Amino acid sequence: MYDEFVSVYIILRRDGVHEYWYFWKFVERPVLSLLAIGWWSHIADVWGRRPVMLISMTGTTLSYLVFVLLQQVGLLQREDGACVGIVQALDCLFGGSIAFNGLLHTCIGDCTSPGSRFKLFSALKGLSIFFYVGGTELVMLLLDIASQKYLDLSMVISSFVAVLNIVLIIWLLPETLRNPDYNLPVFKAVISPVMVSLQRPWLALALFVYALTPSFEIVKIWFGIICSEGPFFVQWYLIFPLLASAFALLLLYPAIAILYQRKARPLRSVLKFTRHLAYTCLSIDVFSTVTVLCIAASNRIAHLVFAALSPFTVAIAPAIYSFVPAHSAVLFGSFSVIEALGGMFSNMFIQRFWSWGNTDIAQYRLLYGALAICLILTGLLLFVDSTGGSVDEEDSSTVLSTHDDEESLTVHS
Repeated sequence: MYDEFVSVYIILRRDGVHEYWYFWKFVERPVLSLLAIGWWSHIADVWGRRPVMLISMTGTTLSYLVFVLLQQVGLLQREDGACVGIVQALDCLFGGSIAFNGLLHTCIGDCTSPGSRFKLFSALKGLSIFFYVGGTELVMLLLDIASQKYLDLSMVISSFVAVLNIVLIIWLLPETLRNPDYNLPVFKAVISPVMVSLQRPWLALALFVYALTPSFEIVKIWFGIICSEGPFFVQWYLIFPLLASAFALLLLYPAIAILYQRKARPLRSVLKFTRHLAYTCLSIDVFSTVTVLCIAASNRIAHLVFAALSPFTVAIAPAIYSFVPAHSAVLFGSFSVIEALGGMFSNMFIQRFWSWGNTDIAQYRLLYGALAICLILTGLLLFVDSTGGSVDEEDSSTVLSTHDDEESLTVHS
């Protein structure tokens, strides 16, 4: 929600912001998080997950307070870009949303076995889409009812959400793993994400390449709108993709995983099934993209049918996170920042080669071709990673049972 409020403010005032600052706004958070996430994730490994999550949430709220204070004294109107840069730097200094995302994945990994992580990671991704849509709608509502007091109202709502998060962290979230004896020097802690990512380089690269694709969703929506006629199709392309993705992540894929694990299965079999599910999603997404690329511009019904397949193929990122082999906040934080960096380059690519209102079909075909290449490359990287294996996948002696949504581990010597 914090990201939504600040992003909308910058977009609305783009004419008053130097192009350098507008560009830096979308680059600063992933880059600074890359520098800070190793330190905060290492602290989470040493002293526990909850303290760092509370610090991250407090830092985000504090940065927004500074943002509103600068607006109240009139400095924000005179130096928009510089002030937003300082505020975002303050947020990243305390960990920020990217580190928070990594810690959420770490907590799930701590509390569950490798075979059951996928359905929870999928549900977490679905909830993030759900609240992203809710945050966007709330931002639009605030702009409609009180454009002059936008920052004040958003500050009240942001503070309320932050306090609610803090209460939930303290009340519901158990402390999982901590290791006070494992303490690294500051420099080694900062570069630790690079070191731990090298444990699974092909998997990290697969996540990065796949993270290049989400920004293409706006291209898909606009291409569907210009290839169709009538208000129904416009509303369909605006609403259906997000609803379908949220449904698939929250209900469809967790249900598939639970049904598959009703019988006791070796851990290696469960991880292999998850990998094949990712391959299936990639194949369907490539098929949908290529089909729309070839025929959809001339047939709006075909576009509607084949474009409707893509939003359901969202199990890839949760599947990649479920292959992370260790209970390490540094490792999950590294994958979180890798995903954010991929999203950053994706935004830069879309802003460079596409603009709102563009009706050039040839340009859309080129963008769809680039999307298909990214998806195919993701599948190839996942396949290369699978040939190397991992500790979890090679441990065929561990047997999972998820009867009644519970797990038991039986280890045979």
